[in-house]
Amino acid sequence: MLKDSDWLLEPGHCPGFKKFETVDHVERAPLVHRTEYIHVQIPKRYALVNITDQVEEVIARSGVKDGTCFVSAMHITAGVYINDAESGLLQDISRWIENLAPYGLDYLHHNTGEDNADAHLKSYLTNHALTAPITKGRLDFGTWQQIFYAEFDGKRAKRILVKVMGITD
Repeated sequence: MLKDSDWLLEPGHCPGFKKFETVDHVERAPLVHRTEYIHVQIPKRYALVNITDQVEEVIARSGVKDGTCFVSAMHITAGVYINDAESGLLQDISRWIENLAPYGLDYLHHNTGEDNADAHLKSYLTNHALTAPITKGRLDFGTWQQIFYAEFDGKRAKRILVKVMGITD
């Protein structure tokens, strides 16, 4: 059984953020479609980290004033979700996930030489992708809503896809 200290729970920012990579930017005024990767390397195997600021930076660079933002974890042992950035809730979520897909069980997937079956199951409990509205150039969220990256097989380089589509004026 994992301990609470085995998880990185960060309500305010994304430890392990490395860089942004622009993949595509198409502008047919007033329409824009922008794709960027957020490169991260989370320092622990398990983490729930706030990536709202990074997503907002991609939106700002796109110039989109009204549209949608698609965010994808791009890995089968990770996820993205929207929820409150309250530290007690992050602890509750990590404990709930761990109870449903515990580390260290004798999973059939481990017969392949892997040791991350729990990470695959944990990723089912979060979404692999989400779509969020953009209004007036910002995420159009409720008071407490934030975007989180959920890592279940960390300590290695990963990418998060952000696609922004909409109008610029």
